[in-house]
Amino acid sequence: PNRYAKMGNKSSTAAGSAAAEGSEIYLSDDLQAKVMNDFQSKHLKEEWENRQRAILASRNERIAENERRRVGLEQELNVFRAQNAETQAKLDAKIDSASARFADLQVELQYEVDRVEKKLGQGGPKGADGASAPCVAVRTDLAACFREADDVRKCDGYLEALERCVKVEVVKQ
Repeated sequence: PNRYAKMGNKSSTAAGSAAAEGSEIYLSDDLQAKVMNDFQSKHLKEEWENRQRAILASRNERIAENERRRVGLEQELNVFRAQNAETQAKLDAKIDSASARFADLQVELQYEVDRVEKKLGQGGPKGADGASAPCVAVRTDLAACFREADDVRKCDGYLEALERCVKVEVVKQ
């Protein structure tokens, strides 16, 4: 069964008008469904377009915010790089200064070593009277004992001999 919907100017004119009764239009169910589908499609299309605009606006805001953050981070990085370069320059200057000081001390030490070697001569260290260094044999024996002994108490005899030798040399002075 076909259902017809009345459409026309009856709804726009005064009720009970005889002229309005004759100008009614009836729509079939298929046509009504098509009109409704078209209306819904138009409505959905508008909603979809609005949603797409909102998504694009949100995306553009995110992109702009990300760009602001990137620029801020880049500025911070540039500040850090400048500070780092300054710190590196200071450290390099300190290293250069320390290296120069070390080289100066090395030259000074070599000069002192040469001077002491000249003063002592080729014969090695001498005692106060010009003879060879005192107590060398006792010191050598004590050092050998310390190297070889697992208990230093075994070297007490060498230690006492060294003490006697040193006392004798001190008294000679």
